[in-house]
Amino acid sequence: MKARNVIISLLFVLALLILIIIKIRNEPKKKLVLNRNPSRIEYTKFALCRMDCHHINANSIMGIFRNGVIDRDKSDLHKKPCPIFTIRTVTKQKMSIIILIQQCGTVARVLDCYDANGTVGCNCINDETMPLSFYKTLIDAFFA
Repeated sequence: MKARNVIISLLFVLALLILIIIKIRNEPKKKLVLNRNPSRIEYTKFALCRMDCHHINANSIMGIFRNGVIDRDKSDLHKKPCPIFTIRTVTKQKMSIIILIQQCGTVARVLDCYDANGTVGCNCINDETMPLSFYKTLIDAFFA
């Protein structure tokens, strides 16, 4: 009688473990959301060069950042440690602008910025140097 109880208990525990594993596997993955109001924005030298080449200023970048559409097909949302979002928009001047943003917590780093039509060629070199920082308080002062 005791051996039977042990077998039933083991089968019950095994079934419970299988149910827990199935539940964990079928749980929806955490959806990555772009924080459109970061505490700090950083620009790589490459992004600043491309912005200068295409005559795009920091205010335009903020407008694209806040109102642009995320292109999930061209974004790398599973990049570790921080996902990269591709954001696109069409400006009032009919330029189709694309920016690449890497977001780590409340800090957003602009990696690249370019005209999707490719009308202007730039001689910018993509070196992975430390980005320049602009604190949100300084950027918000421009919008006030």
